[in-house]
Amino acid sequence: MNPDDPLAPLATRAIEGDRVALGALCHALEGPLYRLALRTLGSTADAEDATQEVLIQIVTHLSQFRGESRLLTWSYTIATRHLLRRPKGSRETPVDLEQMAAIIDLGLSVTQPGAQPEGEVRVLEREVRLACTQNMLFALSRDERVAVLLVEVLGASDVEAAQMCEVTPEALRQRLSRARAKMRPVLEERCGLNDSSKPCRCDRQANAKQQLAPIRRHWTSLPIEDDVAQAHEQLGQLRRLQPIFGTDPPIAPPERLWEGLVERFPALFG
Repeated sequence: MNPDDPLAPLATRAIEGDRVALGALCHALEGPLYRLALRTLGSTADAEDATQEVLIQIVTHLSQFRGESRLLTWSYTIATRHLLRRPKGSRETPVDLEQMAAIIDLGLSVTQPGAQPEGEVRVLEREVRLACTQNMLFALSRDERVAVLLVEVLGASDVEAAQMCEVTPEALRQRLSRARAKMRPVLEERCGLNDSSKPCRCDRQANAKQQLAPIRRHWTSLPIEDDVAQAHEQLGQLRRLQPIFGTDPPIAPPERLWEGLVERFPALFG
């Protein structure tokens, strides 16, 4: 086992038959895996199901883990391959980024630089930012979306991400190139997080949404973990899109995810 891997001791004990260690290991993994599934599939229900399925695969194959990589990296590999093969869900509706850019421009047209929403500014700003990044991800194919999540959000190298996706590094880089090209109208031409000279800011858009329509409180209704949890799960340093995706708060898995896992497999987790 890798001595620098914080999950290695739990993995060793779990492989030896320690059920308490196995439960603790799965608890440590469920948050990172759930966030990857949620960003990939778009639906909390689909993400819960997928996370349960991935955790069972990890438990089933844990004895095959040799410690060449970190346990979390190995788990992300299992999750990535599972998510790429999973049937398309009802929430995976393609987003038109030209239409999204037009909505951004409308928000800019009814506000002034520095505009703030009324009420819980940080909460409303977070809601807009999470919705915006999720919409950008869903303008991509699932292959492209996963590539962006692995490389730009989790910090995997092109080679690591290619191995996880079971493609060549060149194919992985092509997916990233296509994804960046698709996101360019929002990221490079408008996003102030990506380029401080650009006009769009999350708080300004939150103000615009208050003027034009109620903000849909979808993302802020989900539990949020602290920044320590987010930093712990990353494979490496955030890369080119760090200012945008790196500011997204880590969404915590719902309690019912674990409860459902225990109910389905009481012999393992009961």
